[in-house]
This record gives sequence, C-alpha cells and structure tokens, in this order.
Amino acid sequence: MSVCTFIASDFPLTEVIPVPDHPLEINPDSSTICDDGAEDNFSLRFFPDVSDYTDRKNGVWLEWRYTEDRAKRMIAYIKDALRHAASVELWHVWLTDYYEYEDRPVIHRQTVSVDELTAKQIRKIDEAEIWNTPDKRYPDRPSFYCLEIKR
Repeated sequence: MSVCTFIASDFPLTEVIPVPDHPLEINPDSSTICDDGAEDNFSLRFFPDVSDYTDRKNGVWLEWRYTEDRAKRMIAYIKDALRHAASVELWHVWLTDYYEYEDRPVIHRQTVSVDELTAKQIRKIDEAEIWNTPDKRYPDRPSFYCLEIKR
C-alpha cells in the first residue's frame, strides 16, 4: 500500500507522459525520484481505481516531485480540464482495497474556485500527512484530503 495523489473528474482526463529526453524514474524501495531536473518532468497516468474514493468516473494519478513550476503546470492542466467539467477534485489518499467501519478514513474537504487555486494549495494537498491520528478514539484511521476546484 502507498500514498497516491490523483485528479478526478466527470469528464475524461488526458494522460501526461514525460518526454523521453528527461525520463522520470521512481524507486519506491528507496523512496527516491530522479527527474533529471526538467520542469516538465511529471506524469499523469490513468487511475482505474478512482471510483473507490469518489463518485467521479475518471481519474489520473500524479507521479512527480513537487516544484512550484510543476504546480503551475498542474494548475494549467486543471484549468484545461475545467473547460469540460464544472469541477474537478484533487485527492491525496492511502491506496487500499477495503476499510472496516472503525478504520475508515477521515476525509478533509475544501473547495476553491480555479481563480483562487495556487501552487501553495497544491503543495499542501500533495504533502498532507495521511497517518496523523486525527481521532483519539480511532488512532489508526488515516486522513484523506480532497480539494474540489470549481470553474
């Protein structure tokens, strides 16, 4: 299991693949990302499990190492997606198949307009702590984060 950041929409989203000159290499065993320093070096891949987390039908998951320039590119991607949908969601979750009632996640939601969306907000979602024990009665419950972005 691992952490995942993804964008969800009712309208189909496009994949973004890194350019071959600057491959994106992610090694989950050592928790390292080699992005060759290229600012366009991130990817958005189809996320087939989007319906496990939201009622939206389409999703792309994000592979990257945050930089402000990449976050600005994400904002441009989201603005483009909003040409076809009234809103999209930016999620940060722990990937899992099933939760019991006592250990289901606490979902933190926020809504902003696309004109208010900043790189700082994207960074906050991307770096949010999943295992922050938000509930003293259920300390093993993870926190999921959803930022809904509206036109």
